[in-house]
Amino acid sequence: MSRDGLIDDSTEDATGEPPRRWALIGNPENRRVASFQQALADCGEPPPLLLPWVDLLSGRRSIEEVPPGAVLRIDSPGENFAAEQRLLAAGTGAAEAEDSPTLAGRALAELVEDRGLILHPRQWFLGLRETLTEWNRRLAGRGVYWTAPAAGILCMFDKIACQRRLAAAGVPVPPAVVFNGEPIGGFDELAERMAPGDRVFVKLAHGSSASGVVAVRRGRGAGEWSAITSAELVREGEEIRLYNSLRVRRYCDREDVRDLIDALARHRVHAERWLPKASLGSRAFDLRVVAIAGEPRHTVVRTARSPLTNLHLGGRRGDLAAVRRLCGPEQWTAIEATVRRAAAAFPDTLTIGFDVLIAPGGRSHAVLEANAFGDLLPGVLHDGQDAYATQIAAVAGR
Repeated sequence: MSRDGLIDDSTEDATGEPPRRWALIGNPENRRVASFQQALADCGEPPPLLLPWVDLLSGRRSIEEVPPGAVLRIDSPGENFAAEQRLLAAGTGAAEAEDSPTLAGRALAELVEDRGLILHPRQWFLGLRETLTEWNRRLAGRGVYWTAPAAGILCMFDKIACQRRLAAAGVPVPPAVVFNGEPIGGFDELAERMAPGDRVFVKLAHGSSASGVVAVRRGRGAGEWSAITSAELVREGEEIRLYNSLRVRRYCDREDVRDLIDALARHRVHAERWLPKASLGSRAFDLRVVAIAGEPRHTVVRTARSPLTNLHLGGRRGDLAAVRRLCGPEQWTAIEATVRRAAAAFPDTLTIGFDVLIAPGGRSHAVLEANAFGDLLPGVLHDGQDAYATQIAAVAGR
C-alpha cells in the first residue's frame, strides 16, 4: 500500500524477469502516442498494446486487457473532447458529494465542444481520480509495472498536494499563500493576504499547460491591480466564461481581476509567492527538467517576455550553456541535487517533468511544478537519446 492509500504493484513481476510488453493508454491521434510508438520501434521493441482513453472510459475496451507483467504507460488524456466529457461524467458523483461546481445530467450529455473553454477542472480531476483508482484496483496482483503509478499521477495533478509533498521532502518551492490555513477561496481572501506591492501566482489546482494561471500584482495605490494570464475572460450578461488562449493577456481593471480570480477559485486554486526569474538578455526564463529513474536527464530552457514561459504561449527555447554559465558549477550541481530530491518524493514514478525557477544572477532556485506528462521534448537529447528512448532503455534495464 502506498502513502496515498492505493495499491502499488510497481515492483512486482509475474515472471521474475524485467517486463517487456508495453501497454499504452493515450489518445491515438495525439503526437505523444505516435512519438512513443515510434521510439519503441526504434529501440527494437514490439508494438505496444494501445488502449484509447475514450474506449476505456466508455467501456468499449477494458483495463483487464493489459497483460500480466506488462509495462503500463499512461499518457495525457488532454486534447480530446470526448475523453474530457467522459472524465467529467466519471467525476460527477464525487463533485456533487463535496458540493463542488458540477456539470451533470442533460447539460453534460448535450455538451458540445467549445474550443479552449475551461469547463469544470475539479470535477475532471475527481473523474481522473475515480478512473485511475479503479484501474489500480482491477490490475492489482497482475505484476503490472506502472511507469507512473496512479497515486503519483493524482498527486501531480493536485498542485496543492504536490507542493506540500515536495516541501515536506526538503525541496525548495515558492511559499504558498493561504487564508486561515486553507487554499485561497476567492479574490477577497487573496486581497487580504496581499500587501501593496505584493506579487502572487494563482493557479488552478488541477490545471495543466498553464491553464488558469494568473500572475497577480497589487499596486501601491488604492485599487491598483493587474493580472497577466493565459485565460481570456468572456462576459455574456451575468455569465462569465474563461477560455484558454494562446495569447497572454493583461487585465488592469480591479473588477476584471476580481472576476477572473473568483471564477477560477470556484474550482479550487493554489496561490504562491511570485518569485523573480533570472533573465537571458531581455527575456526571463525557467527550466523544464525531465527526471528519468530519479536522475535529471533532458533539459529545456523556456524564455519569454511575460511571466508565463510556456512554449505554446509564445515562449522560446533558450541557450542551456548560457544558463549553466550564469549559475556556475556549484549552483548547477545544487539544481541537479534538487531535481533528484524532488524525484525521490515520487519513488515509484519513472518519469517526471519539473519546472525549475532560477533566481536573478543564478543565486538560488525553486521547483515550481511537477508534471506527470511533462516528457514531450522534441529534439532534446541526453547522451544521444530523446526522453522516450531513455525511458524505454531504463525499463529494459530494470
